[in-house]
Amino acid sequence: MTTSRNEAAAGLAQARALAGPQEDVATWRQLYAAGVPRWLVRRELRVGRWQRSSSQTVALHNGPLPDAARRWVAVLELGPRAALDGVTALQAAGVTALTDEVVHVVVPRGAQRRRLTGVRRHESRRWRAEDVVKTGIPRVRPAVAAVHAALWARTEREAVYVVTLAVQQRVCAAEELARAVGEVRRGRWRRALIEAAADLVGGVRSLGELDVARAMRERGLPEPARQVLRRRPSGREYLDADFPAYGISLEVDGAQHDEPDARLSDLLRDLGLAADGRTVVRIPLVAWRLDRKAVLDALEELFSARGWRRPAA
Repeated sequence: MTTSRNEAAAGLAQARALAGPQEDVATWRQLYAAGVPRWLVRRELRVGRWQRSSSQTVALHNGPLPDAARRWVAVLELGPRAALDGVTALQAAGVTALTDEVVHVVVPRGAQRRRLTGVRRHESRRWRAEDVVKTGIPRVRPAVAAVHAALWARTEREAVYVVTLAVQQRVCAAEELARAVGEVRRGRWRRALIEAAADLVGGVRSLGELDVARAMRERGLPEPARQVLRRRPSGREYLDADFPAYGISLEVDGAQHDEPDARLSDLLRDLGLAADGRTVVRIPLVAWRLDRKAVLDALEELFSARGWRRPAA
């Protein structure tokens, strides 16, 4: 009896050590390979302390599976080379403001097919081991995952939003994203992603900025310097779009700029720019969406007053 108790205690400790880093989920094969006795696994399931999470995996508890555990179930069930991809990989990397209850998993072409509720399996001819982050849960590195999520998006705007968010929240560099976009050979949003990547490398950091930048470019207005660093007594600050040749600084303001602290910060920044002789133009996104043509007409008038002339056709 003492031997059985000791064996059970040791087996439970081994199971927890194995499954702990995997959100308390493990495959049968992992448990047996770690030396957990088969009779112990059967007993814990029979008495209800553990539960089957799917055909190949068990959870070392009897409660609901949180999102992080569901992701582990998905990659463990779909094989040794399965990895989170798309929106799910970005969520695992820390990107917020993305909602998708489906778990996206990529596997190499020809991998064994399995159906899992709530999981979307993507087969890829271009699956590469170097694209997979091995620390923690296997997941495609953020730049590649962002591009895949964009290619799977329902609309062009959604596709551009995903890649912009990945750079804005700093899970990948704009240059890394541009390289991943450059590897795309076909896809319905390919052209839009190439343009978005170029703007992101140039310094655009939000979807609102991207919209304004594209519209200004289509109108033929001057190209700005982006994310220009200014050193002020209060510290460093970055300008969304700067036109030093015309003495104009352009800021695109989302809803977060309505917060009192943001208003104060904006005011102090604008006063500092005014002291340097700059005209600060703030474009609230709500006004931009209300009548972008009127905003563009006013911008064109301002640039013309500062000496800009439309290039001859």
